[in-house]
Amino acid sequence: MATVVGLSDRYANFLVHPLLSGPGVCQVCRGTANPGYPSCRQCYLTSNVLGTGVADAIVPVSLALKGEQYANELWRYKNAVGPQQFYFRTGLAAVLWRFLALHEACVAAHCAVPRFDIVTTAPSTSGRENHPLRTMTAEMVDTTRGRYRDLLEPTSDAAALGRNASRSRYTSVALWGENVLVIDDTWTSGNHAQSASAALKAAGAGSVAVVVLGRHLNNSYGDTATLVEQARLRRFSWDTCALRPWHHG
Repeated sequence: MATVVGLSDRYANFLVHPLLSGPGVCQVCRGTANPGYPSCRQCYLTSNVLGTGVADAIVPVSLALKGEQYANELWRYKNAVGPQQFYFRTGLAAVLWRFLALHEACVAAHCAVPRFDIVTTAPSTSGRENHPLRTMTAEMVDTTRGRYRDLLEPTSDAAALGRNASRSRYTSVALWGENVLVIDDTWTSGNHAQSASAALKAAGAGSVAVVVLGRHLNNSYGDTATLVEQARLRRFSWDTCALRPWHHG
């Protein structure tokens, strides 16, 4: 019988730990930052737009490098059909399950909260119904399904906003200080996830964190190749903390 460990073990062959924030590494998304700047330009601009609405922590499970296996699977779990669809969705669900079982407590501690009361996902603004990430989080992953709630709805203006961060991309049901964990699949600009955080906070959420399966990077862009080369020096281990330079299991 397949287990979470068995299904996720193969991913250790190609997952890449994001570098911890520091010189040249964005303190928000773990992408590249120009020398002397704490965050990348995109995260800086998003913060200017959303202010205190931005998430209290962004935690990528792995880098998702353009043209490589993990980025490919993050595309295929949404677009493949038949047995391939089941294969990739089951594998990524196991990745999320295992990661949260090991590291969600660290994410909560980083946000200075005891736990996340609710787990949710940001609905598609491109018309995709029954998004597979929602199915995985609400039904397949044991660490999230008991806390899952559909909190967010796109506004009528959402599609017209394109990829821009906006406080008016989503609306949320009313919250009363609950801490919310948002699950996202791929972070490129982060504007959808950050807009979701802003809507949740405006609706009364306490702390909001985002765990993203893959931080998408393109090696041909700017100093990304150097960052990726440094990241690859640390072999992937499920026990490596996502936020601090130590192991735990």
